[in-house]
Amino acid sequence: MVWRRQKFLQGLICLAFAFPQTPLAAETSYVDIGQLAARCEAKLKYSDEGDCAKIDAGKFEIQCRLNSALYKIGGTNVYGQWPVAGQRGSLRIAREDWERVIVPLLSPFPAQQLRRICIDPGHGGKDCGARTQRTNLEEKQLTLDVAKRLQKLLQKRGIDAILTRTSDCYIPLENRPAVANRSKCDMFVCIHFNAADSPNAEGMETYIVPHQGAASTARLQSPSTGDKKFCINNRHNERNLCLAHCIQRELSSLKSSKDRGVKRGRFTVLENANCPAVLVECGFMTGLQESRRIGNWDHRQAIAAALCDGICSYGAGRK
Repeated sequence: MVWRRQKFLQGLICLAFAFPQTPLAAETSYVDIGQLAARCEAKLKYSDEGDCAKIDAGKFEIQCRLNSALYKIGGTNVYGQWPVAGQRGSLRIAREDWERVIVPLLSPFPAQQLRRICIDPGHGGKDCGARTQRTNLEEKQLTLDVAKRLQKLLQKRGIDAILTRTSDCYIPLENRPAVANRSKCDMFVCIHFNAADSPNAEGMETYIVPHQGAASTARLQSPSTGDKKFCINNRHNERNLCLAHCIQRELSSLKSSKDRGVKRGRFTVLENANCPAVLVECGFMTGLQESRRIGNWDHRQAIAAALCDGICSYGAGRK
């Protein structure tokens, strides 16, 4: 098993440098998934219909579906930049997604020293965020509650955790990452709750900034709409991804949570953070079932514990 794992990692690393480095464009090159599996000496299995494929190397597993940009990597949903192409029984993965999403998540990742973390409870003051009449809760209340719980859990593990706000006050978006930057924090975690028109929407998702030139997840049908500007947080693209994956993995392990995946979005509150940064949507306040869970003390404590575990898992690294 150890030998197989080493060969798989060697294949990953070789493939990461097997293609010329080029910026994202309206068109991208694709690589046959069979070639990727063979290079990594991993098993490749297609579904009976041929529209789904799985690369299996024991501990490491990648699943994808034809015409979808959603991958399951190590059991956790992660969105790529380009939909899987090809035809049934012969799928192809975009080179950018292989290099920028899959390889970083399956390669060794060194331990990160976490001395101080900045937690940002979303909204506050005149900005109430989402509201629900069903449970009479406001998002600004819930984000602060979860943030304080997370702060206590991190402190118990010997990590200094600071909040951008400790009361119901309004803080402009641009001032929030500035708190992390001034305090030389090792991580910035922004906490939110979601809302949607459909009462059936549920689940948790974790956002990071897109690569320079890449589209946000919401615009994957038109990848050429990517922002060409470089933002400060792009310096941490790979670490952002690994952090988001660790957090999303823990959140999706909650029995009541649907895994909505690691996504990318150009949120002002993330772009200017000079450290690895994520924005976590901890569930839908507008969901028929989820709103009741969110209003429960034990559930919010479970969310905070999952966030803490994800953060510490990232800090421990991956060999």
